[in-house]
Amino acid sequence: MSGTDSLTWGSDGLPLVGFGVLALILGLIWWIQWRAARRAELSAAGPLGRLLDVAPISRDILRAVLVVVASSLLVTAIARPRWGAAQNEVKALGIDLAFVVDASKSMKLTDVVPDRIGAAKYEIHRLLDAMHGGRAAFVPFAGLAFEQTGLTGDFSVLKTDLDGFRVEDMPRGGTAIGRGLVQALATLTPEDRPANAPEPDSYEKAVKPFEGAKHKAIVLFTDGEENEGDALAAADEAAKRGIKVFAVGVGTPQGRPVLEIDDEGRVTGTVKGPDGVTPIFSSLNVKLLKDIAAKSKGEYFLLGPDGLGDGLLKALGELEKAEYSTVYQDLSEERFEWAAVPALVLLALELWLSGRKKRRFAGNAVARTGFGRAGEAPRRNA
Repeated sequence: MSGTDSLTWGSDGLPLVGFGVLALILGLIWWIQWRAARRAELSAAGPLGRLLDVAPISRDILRAVLVVVASSLLVTAIARPRWGAAQNEVKALGIDLAFVVDASKSMKLTDVVPDRIGAAKYEIHRLLDAMHGGRAAFVPFAGLAFEQTGLTGDFSVLKTDLDGFRVEDMPRGGTAIGRGLVQALATLTPEDRPANAPEPDSYEKAVKPFEGAKHKAIVLFTDGEENEGDALAAADEAAKRGIKVFAVGVGTPQGRPVLEIDDEGRVTGTVKGPDGVTPIFSSLNVKLLKDIAAKSKGEYFLLGPDGLGDGLLKALGELEKAEYSTVYQDLSEERFEWAAVPALVLLALELWLSGRKKRRFAGNAVARTGFGRAGEAPRRNA
């Protein structure tokens, strides 16, 4: 038996509202006692006093009980009781995004806060939080590239994989932007990849021809320093298939020395040049990233010390959306109407009793005093 077969609650405010109902009950008890005492005083005042209050105490008690029960049912409805399971089909519009993240050693430089890869992770989180519908994938790359998280609409899974990923986890050093883009293209179009296809070192070998995908895009986070692969050729392939590459340059043109990092993620020094003395600097390669974006009809954005801004988010929002349909079978069915409807019926009954009392009082007053409108004496037949 699944957990959806038991009663659960969708709101955490039930105890607080319960105290409110208890206060209402105590208030109604006080009101009934006060009414009873007042009625006794009026009865002792003579016939006119008894005229002013004709409703029996039992009616007041009945009205109070109706209000308490209706209030309790309304509290139950507000707490959103859930019972049973329903098969719900959820449809949403969205896009397919492949986040291609440079995981080479140069991404540990701190010319942006906290470092280049940390800033990229933060911006991906921000983009995912702003997305409504669609799917996303995570493809890290250094000397090689692989699919860490396949296309998924559960962004919490991607965030977990992203947060747990470290530069030192890459099995091969270097920077091959082209391989990252090729893997992203294969991830975005799995239906076009032939069975038993080789690893996507070349896009032509990895997927069959594809006519276009206006709702698919690649977001590339890198400092643009490529020492192997062919990023522009991969960008050309993306353009042929209608997939835009939005290149995000992470870092500054001035750059910093490349760090030596051990398997535990500790910085042990800086990478030296051929002379063994001069440190190798890593600076932002703006030209390459702008060329990648231009070839794929995408855009270039800078993630520098001042952050990324909202330009990329707006550009992604302008992409053509596709409809996705997902079926969730283990969703609890909300049953708030089971409590809300009886509560409304009881409140209506209480209002009816209240109005009936007033009408009875008016009729009795006329009958007992013998007066009609505004003190007018009754007419007598001649």
